[in-house]
Amino acid sequence: MRVLLDDPALVDDLCAHFRRSGFTADPDGGRIVELSLTVAPSREQERNEILVHLQLWRILNPGGVAKELPR
Repeated sequence: MRVLLDDPALVDDLCAHFRRSGFTADPDGGRIVELSLTVAPSREQERNEILVHLQLWRILNPGGVAKELPR
């Protein structure tokens, strides 16, 4: 899943948050992060896991705006 952040200064924090939980998180341009969870049993489960952790990140970073980008 690709996520667009409103603030490029938050990219490293978002990547670190996901990596601590076993996700792959790679910056993909100034404000975009590519997230994946290769151990998820399905693409749907992978997406659900990412969305849960993205919501947690938003709670921990109330000023940060992160949006899922369409594929």
